[in-house]
Parts: sequence; structure tokens; C-alpha cells
Amino acid sequence: MRLKIRFLILLFFGVGLLSNFSWAQSDFVLQIGNKKISSSLFEKDYRRLLESDSIKSGNKQKFLSDYIDYQIKILAAEEAKIPSSPGFQDEYQSFRKELASPYLIDNDQLETLVREAYQRSKFEKQVAQILVKLPINPSAADTLLAFQKMDNIRKKLVSGEDFQALATKVSEDEMSAARGGLLGYVSILQTKYPLENAIYSLEKGQYSGIIRTETGYHIIKVLDIRPNQGKIRLAHILISVPVTAPTNLQVEAKNKIDQVQKYLAKGEDTFETICRNFSEDPYSKGRGGELRRWYSSSELSEELQDKLFGIQRLGDYTEPIRTNLGWQIFKLLDKKPILSYEEMAEYLRQKVLTDSERSAIIKASFMKRVRQENKVLLNEANKKVAIERFAQDRVGDEAYLNFPLFSIDQKSFTIKEFYAFIVDQQRKKIKALGYLPTISEEFWLEQFIDLFTLQAEEQHLEVKYPAFKDQMKEFYEGSLFSKITEREIFEPSLDSVRQQKYFMSNELKFTLPTRLEAKLVSADNPKTLSDALELLKSAPYPMNKRFPDLLFQFGQSQLTEASTKLLQELFILMAKNREYVIEISGHHDSSELDSLAQGRINRVASYLNKKGIANTRIIEKLEGNLKSASKTDKTKNSRVSIKFYSQSMEDVVKRFNAIKPLSLIAEEGFFKRGENAILDSIPWEVGKKNFEKAGRYYFVDVKNIEKERLKSFSEARSSIIRNLQADLEQKWLLNLKQSFPIIRQEDELTKIMQ
Repeated sequence: MRLKIRFLILLFFGVGLLSNFSWAQSDFVLQIGNKKISSSLFEKDYRRLLESDSIKSGNKQKFLSDYIDYQIKILAAEEAKIPSSPGFQDEYQSFRKELASPYLIDNDQLETLVREAYQRSKFEKQVAQILVKLPINPSAADTLLAFQKMDNIRKKLVSGEDFQALATKVSEDEMSAARGGLLGYVSILQTKYPLENAIYSLEKGQYSGIIRTETGYHIIKVLDIRPNQGKIRLAHILISVPVTAPTNLQVEAKNKIDQVQKYLAKGEDTFETICRNFSEDPYSKGRGGELRRWYSSSELSEELQDKLFGIQRLGDYTEPIRTNLGWQIFKLLDKKPILSYEEMAEYLRQKVLTDSERSAIIKASFMKRVRQENKVLLNEANKKVAIERFAQDRVGDEAYLNFPLFSIDQKSFTIKEFYAFIVDQQRKKIKALGYLPTISEEFWLEQFIDLFTLQAEEQHLEVKYPAFKDQMKEFYEGSLFSKITEREIFEPSLDSVRQQKYFMSNELKFTLPTRLEAKLVSADNPKTLSDALELLKSAPYPMNKRFPDLLFQFGQSQLTEASTKLLQELFILMAKNREYVIEISGHHDSSELDSLAQGRINRVASYLNKKGIANTRIIEKLEGNLKSASKTDKTKNSRVSIKFYSQSMEDVVKRFNAIKPLSLIAEEGFFKRGENAILDSIPWEVGKKNFEKAGRYYFVDVKNIEKERLKSFSEARSSIIRNLQADLEQKWLLNLKQSFPIIRQEDELTKIMQ
């Protein structure tokens, strides 16, 4: 039933069929109650559906029948006053607001900024800066003082002083001043837009004029320009050691990374295996060190840029590199050049729209246009009065408060309304910031005009944009259809008393045919079949899936931060794969207390239980000190190891087919005649059989043969609901067609649908 509803919504709602309904036409091809649909509109929509292959030659009458049923249900929803219900109105307005968003921006300006960003992204520029800071919410005096200071610096540059030396001496950017103002290579959307404009307007060796941002005043110099190197994807092995760590820890970390490098050079184990054994990054070691993102060169330090983008072949890795995290060895997983405009356009649109300065440009361009279109007129004389008298004391009944300040399409707004707006906005600023920033009345006036101009624009969207009107009409009717169907069919069909009554009256409709309970396994060769049957003896079935050991501090059973993070990954894996079962094996070093192994098992099981993983999905195994992980490093023996099993044979099948597709097929459950050709070809009798057919090798274990019988209520419930829904719909439509008579102009319909 629900599939039918979705089909109808796709058929009528999704392709815009409802957007052209006529409610008062004298020339009509269909009349449903008082609703008339004209021949021209019906033909237009019918042709559109025909061309989209939604209507075939053999289902034209079915389409017409479904179309009429759809329309009569919408009429029923309107008669039931669903459109005026609060829930419907909230949903309608919410959708309208969302749909309006693309109509309330200047798309031409947006496209210009997106193309500008793409063209700039083709190059990266190495820049340095000199900065003179401004305080938060600067006064006029603060601003003037900072500008004068920067102007003196600019004059020194003009007279020939070295940019780097001057930046080191006078720049107030603590991060870059010590490096002669060097910021490194930058690309688009990494700096304030005014700075980016300056950077991309300069050639190599040139410096800018004075640039103002909210941070302060800047002068930018371009030191180098290079083509965009694209993006790379990496894996890494990390030996963690802070820069400020004691010397002995620094030496220990260096020795560890050198040992890792030697293991890699031997080539006896893969990068991924060595990473799982040695890396100290708990987030990536389980994935063989894979870092799940793409990096551009401008997102990396200059030292890393050269070394990582200098890797030539996929799979190659670097020498050990000292970074802020410790010692790292990086492996190149993938590399891609800069994308085409078509590939990057949508990403850039989102970035441009969320960039405050660019979005302000788009908004300003849009508001300029809609002010003209909505006939916004400002009374300059009254504006002067409003600005001059805002700070004056007033009682509230002064005559000038009722002066018209501006109008939108002949609707006037007074000075009093403007003052109330300012006060409200100031309160919000104080609440958000904790102080009242200095903002001019002229700024508040622009905001006030924009607010009501935007409201006027939103109210007129249906008039200005036919496509918007059509989409809102489609949503309106599609939502009515869904809600009335839910009320009349879905909700009644879920009534258990009604279901029981229907079942008792129609028992013979719910019969189970003779069924075979069996396990069927087939393989492309005898060895694969033998290996698979060994694994598939009984559930849960062993999986070839690995997970890092959970390490504990020596002599402790408490979870470490690293183990807790790995457990979170394990929980997510178990939550996503409901068929998984795990075996948690507890270990301790021979010099630790015997009870620690069980204590560690308990910690892991308790963590997973609290997250919602049932005990039935956890197998506990006490290994003690029987299986040592290391004879030299005792801390590696203080651990819990994880093995994966699955209740589903499909996970075992995937294990075989990962190497050779279709090498193994396995099914188990109940089978009816006609469902499985192999089972249909053998005698239905309890027992196990091995045979070969058409080049494949089969094993069948028939556990039971269930004779034909009536279904129980619980077994038939899903079928009962489907049948009940169909019955309810049939009776409902019959009543509706009596309430809303249907008049069909058969000749015209035949002519249109021929």
C-alpha cells in the first residue's frame, strides 16, 4: 500500500503534474465534485508524462484511474479542514521558508564570486604581511592612531626599506613577525576576502596598499607564485612525543621511529601491519594509518608541503619527519590534480555563501535590486529628523515619532517603529556580546529597511516566480494526500483489534504452503566447498576481520584513553553490524597478578554493555599468560584481544568472494516450491546431500519439511496489514466517489490520450 502511495506521489507530485490545476474552468475534461480540470492543462501534463516514459501505451487507463483517485483524496483532505490545522500550517511554512532561500539571493553575483574563486584556486601564493592591530570595538581615535602608524610603515617601504626587516621590527602579528612576516603559501578562502583580493591582484615581489580588516591594518607582499598542486590522501605512522618533552623521551621516540623505518625497509611486513603494531595514533592505526581526508599543499606547513607533495609514486613513503605531534612517516595513498569547474562549483558555492564578507556582497547586491523592485522610497527630511533626535530624551507621544520614514510599495514605516527596532537590536547585542558595540543610526536604518523589504519580497514570491508557486502547490497537495491517506488507511490498519477481526474473517487467505527448512551451500570447486563447510558448521561463524589489541597499563585493569577510543570504534562497528558477535580474550604478563586478565575482560564487556551491546553478542575467553604478545616488552602482554564472528552466513561468503567473486554461495531458511531451482531438482527429504551440477559443487542439509498449514496471526500480520489497507482504501474510495461525483468528457479524454 505504501509503495502505491509513493508511486502516485512520484507520478503526479514529482513531475509537476499538480502545478497546473485549474479550479474554475468552463472548458474542462474532468470534473471531480466542484473541481474542474481543463482540456488544455490536462493535455499539457499528460504529454509531459508520456514523454518522460511515466505512461506506457498499455497503462493509460490505469493512469487516468489513479489520477482521479489522487484528486478525490485531496478534495477529501480539504473537506476535512486539514489545511487549516496548526500542524499542517507549521509544516507548510517551514517548507516555504526553505524553498524561498534560493530565490532570496543574487544568483548572478554568487556565480561571479564562485568563478572568481575557481580561477584564483589555480594558483597558490607565498605571502608575508605587516600587521597593526585594532582593539575589539575600536573607537575613532583607536582607528586613526592605528592607520597613522601603518601609513608611516608604508612610507618606509616606499622609501626602500626591506619588507622582511621591517616586518620583524614593527609587525604586531606575533606568529609571523619573527619570520619576517612570512605566512606561507595561501589559496582561496583561507584569509579575509579583502586580503585575498589584494593577494591575487599582486605579482611576485609586489606589495599592497593598506588593507583594513576587523583585525587591523595590513600590508601584504607576494614572495612566490606556483600552480595549485592538487590534493593528496595519506596514511601515517606516528610516534608521539611533545616538542617540550624531556631529552630521554625525545631520544626514545627517535629510536622507535628509526626502528619502524628499518622494518619498512626490510619489506617483510606491509606499511599497514607495521602501523597497527607501532603507531601511537589511536584514531588511524586500526585502519593501517589511513587519514580520512584530502590535503591541499596550503593546508600543510611549508616543510611538509615539499616533502609530502614530493612523493612521486602511490605507495611510497617518506623518511621520518619531526612535527609538532612527534615523529611521523607518511605514505602516499592517492593523488589528484585540481578539479574542473563543474566538479568544484557546488563546493565553492557553499563556501562562498558561508564566507561572511562574500555573502555580504551577495546580500548587498540582492537588496539593491529588490529595493527597486519593491519601490522602496526613503523620506530624506524625516531620515535627518530620526537620526538627529534618536539620542534625545522623549516621552513617547512626540509628533515627529509618527512621521513616515520610508515606504515599501506605498506601505509606510514610522520613526517610532524605527526607534523600537534599534532598541530591540541593541538588547540582543548586549545579550550576545556582553557589551553594546558602537553602531551608527545610519547602519541601523539600513538594517531596518532591509528587514521589511525582505519580508515584502518573500510575500510576493508566488507572484514573481511561477516556478516557486508551482512548487508550493505541489507540496500543498502532496502533503494533503499523505496526511489524509495516513488518517483513513494507515492508522486504522494498525489497530490490533481490527487486524484480529480481519484475520478471523479471512483465515483461508493466510496459508503457508509446504516448505523446506534447509541450508544450501555451493562452490566453484570441492576445496572451497570443504573449507566453507568447516567454517559454517554452526553459528556464530568465524570472520577474517582484525581489530587492534586494547592495551592496558602494566599492573592495571582500568581502560586507558587510547583503549577507550578504540572501544568507541568497536561499539560503532557492532552497532552498524547487528549480526556481529565478538570474542574478547583477556591476557596478562607472567609477572602480573592472574586476576588482571579477567578484570580487563570485565572492563571491556561492561563498557560495551553500557553502550547497548547485549551480553549474547559477547564471548568471554580467559587466556591469562598463555599467549604472550612479546617476550621483551611486557606492556604489550597487558591486553585484551578481539576476534569477530557473525550470526550471518553472508559474512563468511564475503570472505571467500573477496578473492574470487561467486566462488561461494550460501543460503539457509525456509524455501517454497519454485523459489530455488537447485532445491526443486532434488527429492524433498530430511538429510544431508553432496552433489555436483553444471560445474558447481553443492551441499544441502535438509533439516525439516513443514507441511501446508494456516498461518498464525503473528506470522500473517504483515500480510493482514497489507490486505486490510487495500480493503480500507477500496471502501473509502467508493464512499468518496458517492460524495464527489465524477464527470468525464470521454471523447476529449480519448482524443488527448490516443
